[in-house]
Amino acid sequence: MNGRIGRRVAALMIAGTVAIGTIVVAANAGSSLDAAIADRHELASKIVDLHELRMERRIAIHKQMRIAKDQLDNVLRVGLASNRERARLFRHDHMAKLHKLHVKERTLIRGLRARVQSLREQRAAISTWIETLPLQRCPVDGTHEVIDGFGDIRDMPGTPRHIHQGNDIMAATGTPIVAPFPGEAVMEPNDLGGQAVKVYGADGYVYNAHLSAYGKLGQVKTGDVIGYVGSTGNATAPHDHFEWHPGNGDAIDPYDILMTVC
Repeated sequence: MNGRIGRRVAALMIAGTVAIGTIVVAANAGSSLDAAIADRHELASKIVDLHELRMERRIAIHKQMRIAKDQLDNVLRVGLASNRERARLFRHDHMAKLHKLHVKERTLIRGLRARVQSLREQRAAISTWIETLPLQRCPVDGTHEVIDGFGDIRDMPGTPRHIHQGNDIMAATGTPIVAPFPGEAVMEPNDLGGQAVKVYGADGYVYNAHLSAYGKLGQVKTGDVIGYVGSTGNATAPHDHFEWHPGNGDAIDPYDILMTVC
């Protein structure tokens, strides 16, 4: 049993270290939001595992303590009381064994406590990273492909020559478009974008165009369906023309952010 528990401790320690290193690298490289959330959940599970392991190990150590104490009491009571020197040596050996077990328990508790604290700090770091993302969800909730065409010059029949202010997220007609953060969804239909919707949040607004139909408007939560992919307005194929306007100002290229959450 002790060998199995020891292997479990080592596996958890190593797995935790590797996972943390992977998480930090992945987050710094712009890993997906879903991956970060999954990593945060995995860390929470590891914390629970370590708590359970600490209890299991302490129970095993206490069992060894009881056996050693019972052996000492039994031997002293049955046969060694008349031989004081032998009793003294036996007692010394068993007291030393009990002391080692107490030290082992304290070391275990300190080690696992430090490991749990490290995992909690890493989990908090992931939570902070998630909260700093301007977009909390991919705006297209389904199979899609993001085309980074921000800044391209568009010159299409029936449309004035203009600079493309967003990224096109190609998807099948009817694919849900969702609010990427909580805020207020407002209809913004126009000739170029067709049926379009803006979502105003705490850090700016997003603009989605060419919808085939509208979804929920007004106050929305992250993930609420605000429309559906289409090709209304001036569009040659179904897609969500997506713009990100931080601080309600000019649009910026949202590609890197979309690669983080999509």
